[in-house]
Amino acid sequence: MKMGMRKPSVKKSIKARTTGKIKRSVKRSVNPLYGKKGVGFIKDPERSVKNAIYHRTTFGVRDIVENADIPNSNSNSNVNTVPAPEAHSSGNGIYIFIVVLCVILALLGLLLTVVMPASGIISIILGALGIVYGVRKIKANNMIN
Repeated sequence: MKMGMRKPSVKKSIKARTTGKIKRSVKRSVNPLYGKKGVGFIKDPERSVKNAIYHRTTFGVRDIVENADIPNSNSNSNVNTVPAPEAHSSGNGIYIFIVVLCVILALLGLLLTVVMPASGIISIILGALGIVYGVRKIKANNMIN
């Protein structure tokens, strides 16, 4: 079973966004069970369980971007606002992004050690420290939530 980041596919992303409203509405009008919760498990339990595990053990680029805790510069602190309900956000998006960047930094450090050993070693050390920091923050957030 795959764990970690899903490979991004622009083609599939566009297909998923454009194949849409009309097709789903036709299916809903023909099949009364289409789009209802739990029907997938009744129809094909093995596939349903595999999909549930896959979606819990992997994440995509969109998950990282959506879960990043980026403050809005246009918001006014005096206005009382109700926070929007978050479906899958646990505040780990930015830390996952940091870990991914640090893994890339460490891998680049490995390549740099051939050309410039000192810079490569520094890059590997910084990447490893960033990975440790990100993983600890993710674990701490999961303990709180």
